[in-house]
Amino acid sequence: MNKEIQQFLTYKKNYHNVSLRTIKAYQSDLTTLQEHCCEHKVDLTQGILELMEQLHQNAQLKPTSLKRKMITYRMFYKFLVTKKQIEPDIEFEHYRASYIIPKKMPRTLKIREINQLLNYMYQRLSDSRTSLYQKRNCIRDIALLELLISTGIRISEASSINLSDYDQIENSLLIYGKNRKERMIYLSSTETRQALLTYLAIREQFHPSDQSFFLNKYGERLSIYGIENIFAKYIDLANIDTHATPHYLRHTFATELLNNGANIREVQELLGHSSIVTTQIYTEVSIERKKYVLNSFNYRNELDVKTSK
Repeated sequence: MNKEIQQFLTYKKNYHNVSLRTIKAYQSDLTTLQEHCCEHKVDLTQGILELMEQLHQNAQLKPTSLKRKMITYRMFYKFLVTKKQIEPDIEFEHYRASYIIPKKMPRTLKIREINQLLNYMYQRLSDSRTSLYQKRNCIRDIALLELLISTGIRISEASSINLSDYDQIENSLLIYGKNRKERMIYLSSTETRQALLTYLAIREQFHPSDQSFFLNKYGERLSIYGIENIFAKYIDLANIDTHATPHYLRHTFATELLNNGANIREVQELLGHSSIVTTQIYTEVSIERKKYVLNSFNYRNELDVKTSK
């Protein structure tokens, strides 16, 4: 099965634009499945059902992890069936597992925290004590975080941007989302546009080895891990008391759009969600929008009986 696993991983990496972290998760899940099938001498579909039942009964994993594993195994099964490496298993295809997943609200940063973050970064850049090497990195980091804040793109999307994807005349970026789905985003923020131009003016100082937009210290494409480290560094330096990840910026972007009156379909398109169901979760945390709706349309506000002055 090892050969088939490698073929599947190569396929997902080349044709579905998934991150290295996702590839590693696929590999871990499939290696566990391979070991189970070999140990118990069962075929693929029987091994999947046995392993998932075992994990479920032992309560070793959260429902979200169980669901993710099952999705991985189904993708692998469909890949092998499509490649005619195994015969279809109708019973397996009709099998439906139910993992009750608790509803979690998207976590966001407060506007004052984002202001605090950006203020620190710009102050660090202008500080005479900051070395030239640190200034170079700071210019890149400001451009990166300005982009994440003002567009809500995923860090995997930011990492995969190439120079040719940026249209300076139209102030737009071509983004490759999940499954290589393309969308064009407009850079509405003057500060973000200026930060990107400032970075591009000194990009050669990173000695680029390719056409990647954001570069690490070796002149290579800045990875998602590099982006996470940059974000964590400035969150700490800016004394923001939170366990936030860069994805909080995406949640904040979506929530604030809804707070300010954006249509949920428009938010769906900007975020690159395939289904509006994914976008609807942000309506749950849009407090300002709730205030507006209730203050404007709650019929109790118009009743004659008043106890408050």
